[in-house]
Amino acid sequence: MATTKVSLHRSEGRSSPWLVRWYGAFDPITGKAKRYCKTFRLKRDAERFQSEKRAAHDRGSLRDRPADVSIRAFCRTYMDRRNHEWAAKTQLHVDDLCNRLLGFFGSQTLVRRITPERAAEFWSKAKVVREGMKDAQLSRATRNRILRDLKAMFRYAVAWGYLTENPFAPIKQLRVAKQQRRCWHYVTPSEYQRLLRVAPDLRWKVLYALAYTSAARSGELFNLTVDNVDFERGNLRIESREGSDVLPPFQVKDHEARLVPLPRHTIRLLRGWLTVRSSGSPLILLTPQRYQRIMNRWRDHQHAGRPWLNDYMVNNVLRSLRHHAKWAGIVPKGVLTMHGFRKSCAQNWADHLPMHVVQELMGHANITTTAEFYTQVSDAHEEQARQVIQKVTCGDSSQRFVSNSRY
Repeated sequence: MATTKVSLHRSEGRSSPWLVRWYGAFDPITGKAKRYCKTFRLKRDAERFQSEKRAAHDRGSLRDRPADVSIRAFCRTYMDRRNHEWAAKTQLHVDDLCNRLLGFFGSQTLVRRITPERAAEFWSKAKVVREGMKDAQLSRATRNRILRDLKAMFRYAVAWGYLTENPFAPIKQLRVAKQQRRCWHYVTPSEYQRLLRVAPDLRWKVLYALAYTSAARSGELFNLTVDNVDFERGNLRIESREGSDVLPPFQVKDHEARLVPLPRHTIRLLRGWLTVRSSGSPLILLTPQRYQRIMNRWRDHQHAGRPWLNDYMVNNVLRSLRHHAKWAGIVPKGVLTMHGFRKSCAQNWADHLPMHVVQELMGHANITTTAEFYTQVSDAHEEQARQVIQKVTCGDSSQRFVSNSRY
């Protein structure tokens, strides 16, 4: 075993006479530990370093000097070893992060040269990396996401021996003002029915029915094939798939495949749409023309080696949704989006089902996300509360009190 001793020595006849010596980690192959030495001109500096080195050893920090690895080499190693764990959008975030690091520090800079001071400077000077917006400021939420990614990335640098400590660890996240409670518009059942009535065709009716009754995300909806629907049992299977010659890849968020029961009216709409729709697209909600454009884009991404995102499937859905909502006489109390249908479905489930069941149906990795729907108070809840307290306190006798009152 390597000794834990960090010793202080004086060597006469040197411009920096004070020496601090210590051993590295024990190497089981050679049976030895590398010996290190650092010199100081002043004794107080040597004693301070000796104390810090002892404390670092006590914390279990690396005993050997970090490996001389450039930022470019570290970024490549990090992406090669971890990209199998990430969704396509995460890969894009990490690629952006590596480009930021290379642009700020330089590709040949050693990772061990990134001090906490330089790390804080890098984070504070981060800008929007987009053509025509080079001087634009990042939002606080985006800065915090970048900081979380940096901390995770450099934890691996420490684990792999490139650093003794994470230079981004001391940086604290920025405070972000909490969004107003219930900033998304809850689509009521009556609003949903009105939306179905004004939908311009059966495909849009099926889209709204699936969104409102299955809580599927927009990317999940537009990646559905007939194989995802079990018409006999009335279930919808949402799961990832590999890319092929006839379909682009699809990845469920958090890799959480799930089975969702569908109501009979959604199944009826689906059957009707599959009966009348044009052939040529294996994806239920995509027209043959849109499907061909998607496949062309998928082939271009394959050729260029770029990651594929679920978001590439459609565009302009939000614009159409807002037109339809206006036709249906829906006045949003908050933001109305396709994702609001998922949240509205979750709210409906939360009003009648246990939390763990809703978590399973929603595909939430963390139940705290599901719990948010159990703290929402809608107008319907307030009316239910009014009726409950009326029944408990007065029962059916309230009308008699009113009729007998002289006031």
